[in-house]
Amino acid sequence: MKASFRSPDLFRVTLLGMRPNPRRDQGFAEYRDAERRAKEDTRRTICAHDIYLGTRLVATVSAPTFAGKISVDMTAFGSRYA
Repeated sequence: MKASFRSPDLFRVTLLGMRPNPRRDQGFAEYRDAERRAKEDTRRTICAHDIYLGTRLVATVSAPTFAGKISVDMTAFGSRYA
């Protein structure tokens, strides 16, 4: 398949430890939208989530603390998108 026919890489939010799946996960064009969705999902499920760009890990959103604070840990690759 030629590169021009492939869909562009999108940011995808998954549960911690799961690989991104285009059929299962919603894609986001902007990192900010993916981070917002990951924080909402983390608050709702109390589980950490990963943000991927294509198949590369960009960030991990940790589970909330007792104070309700959620932190985002960027990878070296993902630091250019923040």
